[in-house]
Amino acid sequence: MAIPTVFPVKYKCGHTEKRDLSRVAPSKRKSLAESDFFATKAGKNDDGLVCKNCFNAERENDTEAFLKQLMLDTEAFEAEHGLPELTGTDKQISSGLVESARKDRFTVLDTIANDEEYADQFPTVLEAAQTLTWGGWWTNNLGFKTRKDNEYGPEEFVELIIDGAEEEAKRAPSARAEPENPHDWNPKEAQ
Repeated sequence: MAIPTVFPVKYKCGHTEKRDLSRVAPSKRKSLAESDFFATKAGKNDDGLVCKNCFNAERENDTEAFLKQLMLDTEAFEAEHGLPELTGTDKQISSGLVESARKDRFTVLDTIANDEEYADQFPTVLEAAQTLTWGGWWTNNLGFKTRKDNEYGPEEFVELIIDGAEEEAKRAPSARAEPENPHDWNPKEAQ
């Protein structure tokens, strides 16, 4: 007869869930499942664990609160430093890309402002950032994934923003082509 590997365990949230204890020695599985280990001693701070459902609900609430606070911080920073609104296509605006770009811009500029080594360059960077109003620029060059994948820090932020502003200044005002809607084309008018 095989020794069971799945046992019901009680968590600190009060819920009971079946848990695979196959990594625990067979002689200790049953006593571990019947003990209060998961409710009182397990976890990062030795204060017990909550079940998956409670953990996911807690994490969702934490994420929502974090994102709300990030947006409030972003708006305050933009107002304090006179940053212009970011622009984008209707699709970019409705999909949240422009709002995401605002958060990216805030994160990058706040990092530079709070870094002692680059604090003296912040006014120059801020002036350059004010010319970069296309939301896609911030997402493409300094979005979260790009910053993380390339391990960018304040040095790269400063360089990219100043270079981006210089390139934007060279561009003719009408150089950014707005996409055409192919459904507006009328073949009868073209003849």
